[in-house]
Amino acid sequence: MRSRAHIAGHPIHPMLVAFPIGLWVTGFIFDLLGELKGSEALWAAGFYCIVAGIVGAVLSAGAGIIDYLNVVPPKSSANNRALLHGGLNSVILLALVYVAFHRGSAAAEPDRIAFIIEALAVVTLGVSGWLGGTLAYRNQIGVDRRYAGAGQIRQRTLRGWDQPVCNQSELSNGQMMLADVRGERIVVGKCSEGLFAFSDHCTHKGGPLHDGALVDCTVQCPWHGSQFDIRTGRVVAGPAEDKIDIFEVEVRKGEVFVSPNRKKDKAA
Repeated sequence: MRSRAHIAGHPIHPMLVAFPIGLWVTGFIFDLLGELKGSEALWAAGFYCIVAGIVGAVLSAGAGIIDYLNVVPPKSSANNRALLHGGLNSVILLALVYVAFHRGSAAAEPDRIAFIIEALAVVTLGVSGWLGGTLAYRNQIGVDRRYAGAGQIRQRTLRGWDQPVCNQSELSNGQMMLADVRGERIVVGKCSEGLFAFSDHCTHKGGPLHDGALVDCTVQCPWHGSQFDIRTGRVVAGPAEDKIDIFEVEVRKGEVFVSPNRKKDKAA
């Protein structure tokens, strides 16, 4: 799921998160050293690190919000993880903004309250960073995945079911297109037996099937490897246990339309 906030294909959010993490941890270290040595210069360095980290966090949060709204699949484990990640980061940001105002100036010695809040913020930052790493490396949020024959991921937003998802010539064997129809995420995929439409929601953890691989009418979820037959929705390989929803497809004058009616279970 390629990041929407990117520069030349490189996601912006992971570029910026290094600044608040590094600055806030370094600021806490400066304050500790300043307390040990009674150094106003070290306290000032810690104060400026905290303030600079706040600026970096705000910029990083903007890119993160863009990716959350446009990339993270709804009703998925990644969505819950992203909300917790963002919530913890917001609490950290507000806490350190309070510390900056509480101290008042760079020359002010941090008191016990400031030290406690900074220490808690650094620990919480580690937890939030772990969640962010899970989003990137396990849920592959922001990853620009490319594999043979897939081409660039196609996405389209439709106002209603009466609009065509695509032209049948747009997809080659092994290619898929994601259509958002009034909040319903439907994937149209082409295999050797024709065009088929199915839910984008993996029944295991809600992974985005349109971002996986389609081989021989079987789609594989990019998160945990569950495989589904796009003709029937049945599970080909776990860890998923429940079939995915399949939708009726109709081609009219070369245009591909998807019906909101789900196909009834059929023997594979």
